Amino acid sequence: MRINLVWKEYDVLVVGSGGAGSNAAETASDMGASVLLVTKDPLSASDTKISEGIATVRGSGSEDDSEDALSENFQLAGGDLPDVNITSAFAKDSQRAYDKVRANGLRPKISAITNNPDPLPLPMGGHTKRRSIGHKNSGVAFGHANWNSIVKDTKIDYKEDCWLIDVITEKNKDDTKSIVGALIYDAQCGEILAVVCASVVVASGGLSTIYFPKTDTMRGNTGDSYAIAARAGAELVDMEQIQFLPFCLTSPPAFEGLLGGEPVTASYLGVLRDKNKKVILDGVYLRTRAECSAAIMKAVEDGRGTKNGGAYLDMTANKRAPKSGVYFMNFLKGSLPSAYNNVRQAMSKSESQCDDLWEVRPSAHYMMGGIRVDENCCSIGGSNGLRNGGISGLFAAGQAMGGLFGANRLGSTSLTEGAVFGQRAGKSAALHAQKSVINLLNKKLFIEKAKRVHSLIGQKGHLHASKIKLTVQKKCWENLGPIRDKRRLTNTKLFIRKTKKQLRNINISNRTKWNQALIEYLELENMLDTAELMAIAALERDGSLGGHVRSDCPNISLFSKPYSTVARFFGNDAHVTRLQRKQTDFKKLVKFKFEEQKKFLGAKFLRLMPMSLKDNILEKRYKKIMNIQKSSITVQPGSIEAAVGDQKIL
Repeated sequence: MRINLVWKEYDVLVVGSGGAGSNAAETASDMGASVLLVTKDPLSASDTKISEGIATVRGSGSEDDSEDALSENFQLAGGDLPDVNITSAFAKDSQRAYDKVRANGLRPKISAITNNPDPLPLPMGGHTKRRSIGHKNSGVAFGHANWNSIVKDTKIDYKEDCWLIDVITEKNKDDTKSIVGALIYDAQCGEILAVVCASVVVASGGLSTIYFPKTDTMRGNTGDSYAIAARAGAELVDMEQIQFLPFCLTSPPAFEGLLGGEPVTASYLGVLRDKNKKVILDGVYLRTRAECSAAIMKAVEDGRGTKNGGAYLDMTANKRAPKSGVYFMNFLKGSLPSAYNNVRQAMSKSESQCDDLWEVRPSAHYMMGGIRVDENCCSIGGSNGLRNGGISGLFAAGQAMGGLFGANRLGSTSLTEGAVFGQRAGKSAALHAQKSVINLLNKKLFIEKAKRVHSLIGQKGHLHASKIKLTVQKKCWENLGPIRDKRRLTNTKLFIRKTKKQLRNINISNRTKWNQALIEYLELENMLDTAELMAIAALERDGSLGGHVRSDCPNISLFSKPYSTVARFFGNDAHVTRLQRKQTDFKKLVKFKFEEQKKFLGAKFLRLMPMSLKDNILEKRYKKIMNIQKSSITVQPGSIEAAVGDQKIL
């Protein structure tokens, strides 16, 4: 049975309706472009909506904040892998981009003194300045604002329940490629949409659904952005850098993988313990997500994991302190309110009150690499990053794009990232469309691509894509998860090649409307292609750095010459190269390392102090954290002051 091919013409196609996609569509429309937005999830039902709802806005809390200071925070946190032009763009635009989201209905907490959005008392993780704004309704508030930006704009056409199949490109005389449109499977109508357009903005999220457990949306992030762009010829950068949340719930099944806390949640006296209650990691509040995740999984692999495949987060010492313990509980409840609610609902009352240990394990969360773009979200490639090395008319924003975070993501930046680069992508896409002329004779390119989809309808086979997806998730967790080595990564490549050969034996029904087997097949293809590019990038990164942990290689020194991995397809073969990055000034690196070591020594001395003295010190610290500071406060990345929420003074 053939699916009807329905032709549509627009200036700009936006894929994804989260923070990045909605901002891109609105901006392109405001510039006069005709826009079609498609999403496989219902509008705004994205990772944006399920976030904690904290956004980075430069200058919102510290008067001496600057673009250079914020950009430098990105560089140091990301191991010098971030693109300086991209981090500078974020620093420059964060205020303006946030204000535009507010205009769509976002409601932050307003200071009675300044009548401006009220920033959190102290800097979030990795930041050295107060610049993070919280919202009482968390990510739901952003979801509503995103929904408003799409639905209220009558010039934007949108369709839900749509899966991007492929972008369509044509070769130019100079051997470069240009976008001429895309193919979309409209599951609700049972049609293939052939969208003829000059610009495509890919903003369809990350890849955490190639793992389980994961923290993402209901239909999930199956790596569609990366796979489809790479098959078209785009380059992907830093694909080995995945962020795992270390303290997610292990049980009951309905709560498995949900956020329970961050490293800072452990507070000053929290430690990680194995099943025998032996300490496997101390100074937890100073550790990165990757360090905590690796420690848990190492204990599991050594046979010291808990019954549900995790470890115990022990915060009881914080609670036992007579004076500071009360402050600790208020800090815990306020720092990540939705996470605390998850714990309260999934565990007993005694556990949520920190009278007992929390059983936790890592969960796949955020992609820090992605499609290689410049600061205006245009696809680029080649050793020098020139636009003629990318795909003209292809743009990426949100988790789909790489180059902003490198090896580690600063706290509270993802929501602002969607706004900043969604708006930049929308502007670039509209400008490109205005100066482009689409040759309608290129329709044959669409028809050739559509023939492959037609051939899949009614395909006979004894395998089911949905079951294979579960196997892919298991293999990726084992081999591409929080801990990796050469053997596992090589096995991943072999597994992917073997699995790709099985695709022709997958059974697909002959129905046209809502063909779930076809949907599962398309997502499986994307999962496999994405995992393959991740595996070769992880093999190329022969040392531990940020979210990439190699058990068979030493840590990459902060002073080593930084490089990003660049992965792409040449035909059916995946290849990877290195892209040299600019290194932070040596004096700044030394200062950063010195301050880091000083923090750990301070934490060690604190733990060795008598309880009475320790309690007095902690009481003063909590009082400082839980009061809004009127003066600018500078802290070092990873400190306890790095993640606080809407606390009230006792």
